[in-house]
Amino acid sequence: MCTTDIIFDLGGVLLDLNMQEVGQACRRLGINPELLFVKADADNCSTVCQGISASKAITAYQVGKMTTEQFLALVLSFCAKDITLEDVIEAWNACIGALPTERLNMIKELRRKGFHTHLLSNTNDLHWEEIKRLYFSSEGYTCADLFDNVFVSHEVQLAKPDPEIYRLVVRQIGRPAAQCLFIDDALVNVEAAQKEGLQGEWLDLRKEDALKAILGKYLVKGLV
Repeated sequence: MCTTDIIFDLGGVLLDLNMQEVGQACRRLGINPELLFVKADADNCSTVCQGISASKAITAYQVGKMTTEQFLALVLSFCAKDITLEDVIEAWNACIGALPTERLNMIKELRRKGFHTHLLSNTNDLHWEEIKRLYFSSEGYTCADLFDNVFVSHEVQLAKPDPEIYRLVVRQIGRPAAQCLFIDDALVNVEAAQKEGLQGEWLDLRKEDALKAILGKYLVKGLV
C-alpha cells in the first residue's frame, strides 16, 4: 500500500537534543540527573531519545498528569537552597538543541508534493512551549504550516510506546495505518508502531543524512 502520511518524532529526528547538557545542568541545581532521566528499560519506557527514558516522575509530567507548577515544585524540593524556579526552568530546557531549517524545508517540500505530515512526540508543557517559541513561531514555519496534526504526549495524555497513542494517531489522521510511515530514533517506539499496522523506520543517529535516506527509500525523489 502506498504511503500518504508521514509521522515524525520530534526530539532526535527533527530536533537535536543536548542530553549531555542535562547532567551539567543537574549539577548546577545540586540534584541527581536520574531524578529526571534514566536508562530506558522495561520499567522506564517513556522514551526521550534512543536509550534514554523519562523517570517515573517526569513520565507523569509528560502525559499531563502533573502540572508545570507541580513539576517545578517537585524538582525544586530536591535542589540546593539557593536555586530558584527560573534556574530549574533554564536547566530543564538545556536539552533543547537546534532544529535546522533544512529539516523544516524538507517537510514543506513533502507537503508541496502532496504528502500529509504529522508530529508525534513524547514531550511536556515547558519543553513544547519553548520549542514552539524557538522554531515554530515564524511565518511559514508554524505548526499549522508544517503539520496536519500535532500529537504531543502531555496534551493527549499518552506516551510512546503505549499502543493506544498510535491508535489515536491513526484515528485522527483518518487513513489506514498501512498508509502511514512513522519515523523515530527510538527503536522501541518504531516496533510498537509496526505492531499497530503502521510502516515504521528507525532513524539511526550515527548515520549522516539518515532522515533524507529514509524518505528517499520510500517515495521522495529529488528532495532537498
